[in-house]
Amino acid sequence: MKKKMALLILGVLAVGLAVLIYINRKNLRKEEEETQGCPEFTPLYSGKPAVTSEDADMGKKVHLGDYGPEVAYLQERLNTQYGASVEVDGKFGCDTFDAVQALTGLDSVTGIDLNDLK
Repeated sequence: MKKKMALLILGVLAVGLAVLIYINRKNLRKEEEETQGCPEFTPLYSGKPAVTSEDADMGKKVHLGDYGPEVAYLQERLNTQYGASVEVDGKFGCDTFDAVQALTGLDSVTGIDLNDLK
């Protein structure tokens, strides 16, 4: 009887420990996801002037580091459609990346299809 009770207590403790480990790992993963910001990238622009979105190629995907009228279109849509306050300079940097991630749910790492913003 005492042996069965001891085994039962050990089993309950083992399950409790496993649950605590699972919760701890889940919380660690959540903290890692929250601390991830703008990834490292190489900007493809250097001192180029701001652009407008009038000539945006709607078939093009834009990525972190890009510049041009397509990025300006993306920034304008973020501001008007999603309420962001990013500078419309045609440069896809960390501010634009953060706004895309926070507001649209689109994956700005693999590229933004401009038609998804209509």
